[in-house]
Amino acid sequence: MLRHIALFKLRADAPAGSIQSLEEGLSLIAQTIKEIVSYDYGANLGLRQGNFDFAVVADFATPEDFETYVNHPDHQAFLKDRLTPVLDERVSIQFEL
Repeated sequence: MLRHIALFKLRADAPAGSIQSLEEGLSLIAQTIKEIVSYDYGANLGLRQGNFDFAVVADFATPEDFETYVNHPDHQAFLKDRLTPVLDERVSIQFEL
């Protein structure tokens, strides 16, 4: 099992509703990409200074399933249409469970 974690900092001028747009887009991805075993995401609660604004945690059975997710047209559309326009910084990691 492989876990993928991605953290996002949004641009200071990201429009109101950006978080909701990300959540809506990720909800659609969770429904359409069958290779996803588990998919959790959400906005930072603001409990610590300097945190990123949003996180995605996704589990996949195999590295090949993760690659399918990364290259899936729905995921690519999400990146282009919803994330990239509001993104300031992104970090990610994948590791074996």
